[in-house]
Formats: sequence, structure tokens, C-alpha cells
Amino acid sequence: MKKPRDRFQHGYWIVPLILLTLSLAFLLVVIVRWLEGGEFRSLVELKTTERLHAKAVLAPIRWGWSELSSDSLRALGSAATVLKRIESTGVHAKLHPAALFQGQLVVEEIAMDRIEIHVGPVTEFGNEVIETVAEKPSGLPKWLPTQFEVRRIRSGTADVLIEQPRNRSFDILGTSLESVPEGNEIRFEAHGGRLVSARFPDLKIGIDTIRCRLSGQGLDLTGADLSFAGGGALRLEGNFPSNGTEARLKGHWDKVNLASLMPTLEGHVLGSLEGRGEAAWGRDGIHSLSGTVSAHDVTLSELPSLEKLALCTGMDQFRHLPVQEAHATFSGDAEKTVWSDIVIESKGLLKLTGDAEVSKEGSLQGSFQVGVTKGIVAILPFAREALGLSEHDGFIWMPMKVEGSLSHPKEDLTPRLATVIAARAEGMVKEGIQEGLNLLGIKAPDATRGVTNTTATNSVKSLEQDAGKVIDTLGGLLR
Repeated sequence: MKKPRDRFQHGYWIVPLILLTLSLAFLLVVIVRWLEGGEFRSLVELKTTERLHAKAVLAPIRWGWSELSSDSLRALGSAATVLKRIESTGVHAKLHPAALFQGQLVVEEIAMDRIEIHVGPVTEFGNEVIETVAEKPSGLPKWLPTQFEVRRIRSGTADVLIEQPRNRSFDILGTSLESVPEGNEIRFEAHGGRLVSARFPDLKIGIDTIRCRLSGQGLDLTGADLSFAGGGALRLEGNFPSNGTEARLKGHWDKVNLASLMPTLEGHVLGSLEGRGEAAWGRDGIHSLSGTVSAHDVTLSELPSLEKLALCTGMDQFRHLPVQEAHATFSGDAEKTVWSDIVIESKGLLKLTGDAEVSKEGSLQGSFQVGVTKGIVAILPFAREALGLSEHDGFIWMPMKVEGSLSHPKEDLTPRLATVIAARAEGMVKEGIQEGLNLLGIKAPDATRGVTNTTATNSVKSLEQDAGKVIDTLGGLLR
């Protein structure tokens, strides 16, 4: 049987354990107080400022086991930075506890309930100095963590305002945002949501994925995959420097429904669009833009000129005209966009070629040639006189001028077609009058014989006057 003294001696081993536990508890209290204190919050703000190149302000930090939380984080940029503002609520940081005892503060993930981001063009240039942690030495003991690492940042809901020159902008709404710091850059990735623009309110674009990188040099859009409500996809890439040089954006769109891209065409143009384009701009607006477009499986319907051609020729194909070839190139700057080498062809029926110019206010000026086959022109009475036709390349061509605006274009071909229709109608009415007079036994006057039948002459004049009124009314409706 062991003596009490022996039992007490054998209990010595627990004393170091108790001391170690108390030391760890004391250390934990010190670290928690430091994490919840102003010194650590300043460290986080400085590190965030350094990464975002925008002045960061963090609400007081609260400790929860393996997690830190704050009500809000705000970062403000300037006229010399691409990032203008960040506002976030419900900030939760999940820690890697083991790293604390290695002299490091490692945040596995920062989750935000909601975040709003505003980026825009650089409007002032200068050597802006961003404060760094190295310039703010801590007065705390050396064994407290001074290295700060964030591995991942995400937000359940994010809205991004992307400002452009001349008070233009577009928004990314309701997306899921994730970012990963990589050296001096932050890599962003967004999934879901929608893209909206005040300039094109009817344009509905969904977001599949957006990938970009933010650094002191600016914002690099490494790839944005977008989709349209009516079908089709758009791929964008670009660079938005912070040093005042040109921002550039290029895109490729494929099988985009024409009506969803340009809602004003709905009911008139059916088909899909593909093409490529590139734009460059600075503080003073767009410097250049260029690209090519082509359309596929196109049908033109309920267009005034085509309706007139259908009425003139009796060919219903013109009312819903299938188009097998349609393409054009475009170029421009801040003042105007020029469309060149426009070709629209319906095989065996009609072909349109020409150029057009659209101003920044939306005004439209265009000069075109409309070609139709010989058989169609042969149906139209007085066509060459009224339409000014010329023949080459297998078509008989008539000129057409377009002006007005994109939303309300006007062309001069429809009135001339109405004239042809009226001429044809007048010829038909006169033939009908003669047949009617014959049935009534009234002879029309024969100028070659110098004999005038007063009754017949008055009847003809009366009928012709009535017919003229009908023709005038018809012409007014057609115009």
C-alpha cells in the first residue's frame, strides 16, 4: 500500500499540464482581445486598402470560436483608381486556428451577406500612395501574429455598377461573387444574375460566368460568358487600365436572336446574328469601334416597301421575304457609326446593297440600291420611269434613300412604289370604264374622226373623275 506522500509525488505531472492550459487560455484571451481591438482592425483595414487600392473602413470586429464577424466593410477609391466604391454587409471571416500559433493569421474564407461594387474610368492621374502595413509597425509583442492571409472571399448576392464615359453605365445585378487574392492581384469570378443598361432597357442578358483580375494597373476582364433571353451567347474580353491609357473591349456573339438584341425589330425581322467587334475609349469617350456582323435564317415581314412590292406584283413572297445572305461591317467613334458593305439578298427575288451612318443621337442616313429580277419589273407599269431602274449583275436596280432615326426610319422607295401602284390602278380603272361603256352601248369619243358624242363624252368624264377620286384616296392610303 502506497503512502500518501508517494501519491502526492505521483500527482506532480498534472501541475505542468495545468500551467500549460492556463498559459494557453491566457494566450487565447490576449489574442481574442487583440483580434477584437482597434490595432487588429487597423491592420485589416490597411491590408484591405493595400489589396483593393481603395481606402477601407471596417466596423468593429467580434470574436466567435474560429470565426470573426463585422457588420460592414466599406472601401472608397478615387478619381485615380478603377475601383470607386465597395459596400458590404454581414462580413464573416472563418479562421484557420492552428496558424495563430505559427505567428500567422490565416483566413480560410470571408463570406459577405451582400456586396455592392462600383468601378469606373480613371479621370485623374497622379502618384497615389497606398499605406502599407510595413509603414505601421505594431507595438505588440513579436509573438503575436503579424502575417495576414486571406484565401477566399465570397458573397451570396452582389451588385456591380460599371460606369462608362459620358455618364453611361451598365449593372450586374443579383450575381454570386467569389474572389481569391493572388499576389498583388485579386481574381474575381461571378456566376448567375443579369446584365442591365439604362441605355438599352429592353435588352435582357443573363450572366453565365464573368472572370476578371483587379490590380494596381487596373481591371482585366479575362472572360465574360453571357446569354440572351431569346437565345444566343456573347463572349467578352477587355482591359481597363488605371494609368489613363485606352480601355479596350472585344466581343464575339453567336446565334443571338435579332429581336432580343434589337427589340424594335420584333415582328419585322426573324433570325439570328453572329459577329465580332472591338471598341476602345478613354476619358473623352469612344475613340474607335469596328467589327463585322452576319445574319442567318432571316425572314423580313410587314415592311412597307416589301408590302408595296407584294401589292404591285401580286407575289405574297414579298410579305414574308426569306433572306439567305445578310452581312455588313461597321466602324466609328464617339460621334457616329458607319455601316459599310451592307448586303441583304433573297435568292431570285431581291437584293439590297449600300451604306448607312448613325449619329450618337440616333439619327440615320443611308444610301442603298434595291435590285429585283426582270420578271418582277415587267409586272410593274411605268416602273422604269417611276423608279429609275438600271440593270447589272443579274438584277434591275432602283435607288433608295433612308433617313430619320433608328426607332423611326423613313425611306423614299415606298412613295415611288405607291405611284406605280396608282398608275397601274388607273390603267385598270380606265380599262374597266371602257368595258362598262361598251356594255351600256355608249361609244367613247374618237379623236381621229373629229366627231364628238356629248353623252358619251360627259359619261366618260364623269366616270374618269370618280375614278380619279378613288385613285387619289388609294394613293393617300398607300403613302
